[in-house]
Amino acid sequence: MTVFKFALLRNIRSPVSFLASLIVPITLMFLFPNVWRYHPIGNVALLVYLMVLSAHLLAGLMLEDRVDGSVIKIYLSPVSTVSYIFQNLLSAMMPIVVQIVILGILGIVRYNWETETLVGILITLLIFAIANTAFSFCWNMLLKSKSASRNSFFFVAAVMLLLSGIMVPIEALPGITQYVGAIFHPYWLMRALTTLAVDGLTTSFWIYQGVMLLFAIAFLLLGGRRRTI
Repeated sequence: MTVFKFALLRNIRSPVSFLASLIVPITLMFLFPNVWRYHPIGNVALLVYLMVLSAHLLAGLMLEDRVDGSVIKIYLSPVSTVSYIFQNLLSAMMPIVVQIVILGILGIVRYNWETETLVGILITLLIFAIANTAFSFCWNMLLKSKSASRNSFFFVAAVMLLLSGIMVPIEALPGITQYVGAIFHPYWLMRALTTLAVDGLTTSFWIYQGVMLLFAIAFLLLGGRRRTI
């Protein structure tokens, strides 16, 4: 059995991960149909909450491997470090990719989104999923215990989502705090979605996608520098 298949099965068999990454998001896609049809950006922001949580849970299994020593047994097999990391991150992304695909299908058959809106939302969510999974990987590699990772992550995630304009509009934040969120990848997600809603697939929209990809690369490089054992 490959690392990818083993990690994917383990993710699916975890009740909390399964609920957070598939059941709850897919259920949300069927709620508030008028909002999804006419103002989808607001509901997409709700999905981001669940993406941040589920990516942490799914990518967090690598930390469990390190804590309980399973990763040592894996490395005794003919699996390189790069392959182990890549296959685990790919398995962590799969449930989120399923979310995005289902949302795209519903956008076409149920909510009648325009092509530009559909393409913009799907691309933004896919690139955000890559950046967010990389962020969760990096976070778990920087910490050595599951409890420290979990407790500190939820605090940082709350601050990150608040300052990024997902919990409240950026304009509602006081003064300079409106710009602090730029150090977090969800901020650029919201910039991309706002640009899509107002101006469509403009140059700015694609620049924001590029910024999220740069975050993903930075997270992977930083996390990859830490030992997985």
